[in-house]
Formats: sequence, structure tokens, C-alpha cells
Amino acid sequence: MALAAGIFAVDVLTPLEVSVSILYVFVVLVVSSIYGRTGILVAGLACEALTLIAHPFSPGDPWSHWPLIDRVIGAVGIAMSTLLVMRNQSTMDALQRSEAFLAEAQQLGRTGSVGWRDPRGEQYWSRETWRIYRYEPGQTAPTLAAMLARTHPDDQRLLEQTIEKAFREQTDFALEHRLSMPDGETRYVRIVTRIAREWAGEAGFVGAVMDITAARRAADELQRAQSDLARVTRATTMGQLAASIAHEINQPLTGVVTNGHTVLHWLNERTLNLDKARTTAERVLRDGERASGVIRRIQGLLMKAPPQATDVDLNELIGGVLDLLQTELRLRDVAVQTQLAPALPAFLGDSVQLQQVVLNLVINGADAMSEVTGRPKVLVVGSREGADGEGVVFVRDSGIGLDRETVDKIFSPFFTTKAKGMGMGLTICRSIIEAHGGRLWASPAEPHGALFQFILPNKAQVDL
Repeated sequence: MALAAGIFAVDVLTPLEVSVSILYVFVVLVVSSIYGRTGILVAGLACEALTLIAHPFSPGDPWSHWPLIDRVIGAVGIAMSTLLVMRNQSTMDALQRSEAFLAEAQQLGRTGSVGWRDPRGEQYWSRETWRIYRYEPGQTAPTLAAMLARTHPDDQRLLEQTIEKAFREQTDFALEHRLSMPDGETRYVRIVTRIAREWAGEAGFVGAVMDITAARRAADELQRAQSDLARVTRATTMGQLAASIAHEINQPLTGVVTNGHTVLHWLNERTLNLDKARTTAERVLRDGERASGVIRRIQGLLMKAPPQATDVDLNELIGGVLDLLQTELRLRDVAVQTQLAPALPAFLGDSVQLQQVVLNLVINGADAMSEVTGRPKVLVVGSREGADGEGVVFVRDSGIGLDRETVDKIFSPFFTTKAKGMGMGLTICRSIIEAHGGRLWASPAEPHGALFQFILPNKAQVDL
């Protein structure tokens, strides 16, 4: 108001040959920084009124040609400035609302914005990006150094190399890594960027920083739950095979006892024969190792441990499962044929989980042949190398087979063709194989039965 009064006084008292009222434009501009569109409109109308009121009192003849033109120019200038400032204010209000909505959406989605054109220079961070890195705006410069200061020590070099390579080669990049917060908490973020040329033709990057901690922890919880469920399923299977397992262990233990008595016999003074005693003692050791091996395999299947990626010999894995089930399969009159590819390379995987898959497929194959009559119950278990070096394991039975509808549903949770089945075995098997980067599928076998196969990528294709 003081500025408007000053301009009015100058307009009335000073004999200038130009329209002083044009200075009211500054009043409108000052008001726009304080008030909204209504305030700007009121200020513009007030300035127009002061301009008209001052005209009759201006020095000289206010009604001559040039003073009238100057006054009209001033009034038009005030009106145009008021309209432009109001329009600009509307645009600014819309932009602020948009920014507020974007900030809220970013906070809900835990995704911030980032942009920069110099790998070591200052960046642009949205409000959510500041929150993700737990900095207060103005606390530090938004730079790669600030990112690295919050990055987990084991991931800092990876982040630095990835960004420098992207700038050097002018390529997009995406990277998931850990943050180490000041309170000791570890969080997970994913940075996804795209190259942009919006800075005077210079290349830079714009992207998003996503806080994926909740999703990562949920995935870890899901993996633990799946691991526990798989262990329960293995234990259930072992319970169903308890009689077979007991027989498998009892056989070598019986041999140990029998051969132990024989050793004592050959060490007796009247029947002393050291050579025969030594031979019999070797049999004791052999039977003991056999019983110990069965127990170790059962312990391995039942133990609770996180997945361990190691080199797995598929042929050896198949042989171990068949050794464990040989008595059970014999009691069911199932003849087992193996078709193992020679010289298969080692594949990365968790041997316990893969044993469970083969165990389930073999038992399912034996179950499928339980009601077969009039033809041999033959189960074929084998391995081969795929066209691209993948490992393929297959189990083919000569049972009742699968129709098209069953093939589509057989891997669904709780779907089962068994009277006492839970319907989770094949679901867990598929999740195990997919977690290894592979695929498990079923198809009808010719002339009878079903064929189950799973494929594991080779070491060059997988990153476990």
C-alpha cells in the first residue's frame, strides 16, 4: 500500500511527460508474491482506480492529446500485467498442486526422482529421495558422494562402478543394492535410470530410486515359509517310507551283528584264522558304512538349513535317491531303469532341495503304477544334456497316464489325484526348480504313463 501511495503522489505532484501510473505494475508484482489470484485482481483494480483518480489532478493540461495517451497506456499496462500475473499465478498454483500430488504419490509408492548430468556433480533429488536416504534437504549436497555415504560398504564399489560405466558408455542402467542407515538398519533400494539429453544437448540421466525393503523382506519371509513347508513335506514323505527306511538300515546292521560274531569265532583259540577274521571285519566296516550312508541321506533331507548353492552331480544325486528308495520300489514290484548321460557337467544348485524333487517324482511315478495289472511296472529315471548345455532330469512311469485337463492342473496347490494326497508335492517341486532358474513340466508318455522333466540352467546361464 505504501508503494501504491508513493506512486500516486508522484503521479499527481510531479510534472513528468510520461505516465507514472505504469509503475503500478510493480505493485501488482509485489502483491502476487504475497496473495493469491483474488488479491492480485483487487490490487490491479485498485491501481486502475488510482490511475484514473490521479489524472484530473496531474500538472498541466490533463485533457490534451499526449497526457490522455500516456494515461491510456498506463491503464492498459496495468490491466495486461494484472491478467498476466493472474495467469502465471494460476500456472504456479497448478504446478504446486501437481508437485504436491507427485510428492504424496512418491511417498505412497516409496519411489523418489533423481537426475544428474555429471557423475560427480550435483544431482536433483525429489522430496521422497531425500527421505529414502534419510537426509534433510539442505543438510548435504545431493551428490553421488551422499549416495555412497548411505550405501552399504560391500555395495559401494558396485554402485560407483555402475554409474561411472553408464556415463562412460552412455547406457541406461538398473541396480539393486543395500543402504546402511545411521541407526544401523539395512534397507534395500533399486535405482532405474534412462539417458536424457535435456541439458543444452548434453547427455544426463533421469531415474527413480525405489525403496524395496518391504518387498525384499516379504520375499525373504516367503522363501523361509516355503523352505519350512518343503521340509515338512520331506518329513511326511519320510514318515510314509518309514518301514522301507527301517528295512534299509536293518539289513546292514544285521550284517554287522552277524559278521561281528563271525570275527569272534575266527579269533577263538580253537578256530583261530586271522585271514578270515580280517575279511569278515572288512565286511563289518562295509555294512556299517552302508547303514551310516542311509542315515546321512535321511538327515540331509530332513535338516533345516537355508538353500546352499553348490556344484551338483545330477547322476550322483539320482543314484542317491534310488539307493534310498530301492527297498520301497522292490516291495511295490517296480522295476527301475536308469538312463544316465555320461560325463554331465556339474550344475549349481541346492542338493537337498533337488533330492526332494527327484524323490517326489519317483514316489509319484511308483504311486501311479500301483493299480497297473497285465504289464510290467517300469520306472525310467535318467539325465541328459540339453541343446544349450542345460541339465535335464526325467522320470517316466508306465502308469495310468495323464489327460490334458490333469496336465494343466497337476502343479496347482492342493490339486491331487491321490486319495490321501495333500496336493502340495508337485507345487513345491516346481517352486524349487523355478528358484534354481529352471522349469518343471509334465506330459503324457507313450504308450502308457506320464513323463515328468525338469531342466536346470548351466553355470554360464545362472546367477545363484
